[in-house]
Amino acid sequence: MNHSLLRLLHNCLTLRSLKSIHARLLVGGSFTSDLSLNKILRLYSRFGALDYACKVFDEIAQPNAFLWTSMIHAYVENRGYTEALNLFHRMRSESVPPLNFTISSVLKALAREARLKDGEAIYGFIVKYGIGFDLIVQNAMLDLFMRCGRVDFARGVFNEMHEKDIVSWNSMISGYGNNGSVNIARDLFNSMPERNVISWTTMICGYAKAGDMVEAQVLFEAMPVKDLASWNVMVSGYMDAGDLDTASFLFEAMPNRDVRTWNLMISGFCKAGELESAKDYFKKMANRNVASWAIMIDGYIKAGDINSASLVVLWKLFECFKEQGIRPDETFILGIISACSQLGILDAAESIIRDYVGPLVFSNLKVVTSLIDMYAKCGSIDNALQVFETTYQKDLLCYSTMITAFANHGWVQNAIALFNKMQRANVKPDGVAFLGVLSACNHGGLVDEGRKYFKQMAEEFGIQPTERHYACVVGLLGRAGCLEEAHDLISNMPMTPTSVVWGALLAACSVHHNVQLAEVAAAELFKIEPENSGNYILLSNIYAAAGQWRDVAKVRAMIRNNRVRKNRDYLQCLHSLRSHLTCDQISSCQGQHFKGSAVRSINNLGKFNISSKQVEDQRKLLTQGLGYSKSKSLENPS
Repeated sequence: MNHSLLRLLHNCLTLRSLKSIHARLLVGGSFTSDLSLNKILRLYSRFGALDYACKVFDEIAQPNAFLWTSMIHAYVENRGYTEALNLFHRMRSESVPPLNFTISSVLKALAREARLKDGEAIYGFIVKYGIGFDLIVQNAMLDLFMRCGRVDFARGVFNEMHEKDIVSWNSMISGYGNNGSVNIARDLFNSMPERNVISWTTMICGYAKAGDMVEAQVLFEAMPVKDLASWNVMVSGYMDAGDLDTASFLFEAMPNRDVRTWNLMISGFCKAGELESAKDYFKKMANRNVASWAIMIDGYIKAGDINSASLVVLWKLFECFKEQGIRPDETFILGIISACSQLGILDAAESIIRDYVGPLVFSNLKVVTSLIDMYAKCGSIDNALQVFETTYQKDLLCYSTMITAFANHGWVQNAIALFNKMQRANVKPDGVAFLGVLSACNHGGLVDEGRKYFKQMAEEFGIQPTERHYACVVGLLGRAGCLEEAHDLISNMPMTPTSVVWGALLAACSVHHNVQLAEVAAAELFKIEPENSGNYILLSNIYAAAGQWRDVAKVRAMIRNNRVRKNRDYLQCLHSLRSHLTCDQISSCQGQHFKGSAVRSINNLGKFNISSKQVEDQRKLLTQGLGYSKSKSLENPS
């Protein structure tokens, strides 16, 4: 290969310049050597341009082991772990013997996905090919076992290693620290034949994760040489411990800082709810990366401080990213989806996702699950289902999100069918999944099924029901008129019933005009939340419906004597609902923003003890006006 082109590749710093060099290689016919192909693959990987790397690799007639390894490594470095493992299976099917670097990349992919069983299978494969004693492979095995929590396996491999380098020791120290065995990590640290700055930083990180910043500080001060990473670990540790003042003091004392240092400060203040301080640090940054923006976006979202103006800023930022060839990271994309979900705006999120990574977006389960949640919350259940069905490997969270979406939209049988299908796919349900299917039973009035799933939770899966599960079942029994059974369930709860549980019973009493139990539920609610006007109003309405006007007067006197004010959020919610349900608006509005906001206004009524029947009546009116259709048969959702 031409030495000048080789030099150009070596000095290549941007994707644009790489594409230019690549074009010259193709035109000049110099693109035939394995060396040039390997260099091109690795550079495309470094710049995150996996689509270009794939095209180059797919055009190679018979790639050798080095080229296979480069492509597998490219996927791993860009978090395409599933694709890396699939490519490794292709490599084996074509009888190409792996290198030690191939196996180390595969083990790294398995470690990041916590796939211990596959790792054990690979270990047998390693022995077969005679590279089980290779130091690089053994270090990768240590990392895999530690990340999967199998400290005993990792220690067994470590003890049997004929040769250990500093990476081996550091992996063990890091693994013990991450698995909560910081004292064992310290014993190993003290036993090391030699230490480098990574050894010290890893040990300090272990103490920081254990919340022992006193010992972390002692070790930090004893470090012979402190690098930027060690300073960052200390800043991060104090931020995680909630000691913002010490973290700020260390930040000011640092000899130099990088973008990660600034991001740690911003993230710490965001987590502490001090957005103004976070914003001050953000403004002072000389150079911001994608993570900087993502952290601020996430901070605003978690604080509930997202509005249309914020989205305009995000959109302009994304356009800037595209112009500069910067690829937004996962955190940024998740922030965009969450912001659009809160605002009920689908178009912006869909445009960004379309330009994000194209088809590869469906290999990222976090992004996929967030998309499903966004579509469902914005009232677009069909789109949520479409994303779900196109997802190849679904995990528990993905299933649970779709089940909950079905339940919240009243697609009762679909939620139950998917819950059962999830179990057939050997995905064990958790409390969230059970809450979704119980909510579906509640919406559909399926009392027997609800009883069955509630019993199944504890008896078959050993899941202790939370107050939300109890509230859901109480609501289900209450809607069916089984008020005494609902009251007995509350009386036998292992934890103290909260306002959510008693509120569900009070709402049911309102529907079925049970004054006696309504008084019991209201009395408990007055103790728990004496300033919630909704409870007084609902009891007053129950008395009025029964013609007990003296009791109505008593409740109103209680409101005056206790100086209870009408719930502002309740009134705003009703006002929002009325504005959304204006006939002219319903007939003329076509936008997703209107749909999402109207649906959320109805769902929010549940917070104020409005009866299930009242909420359901408003939901039916809205869905008729918006032209929702549930005619699609989904008895066997994917």
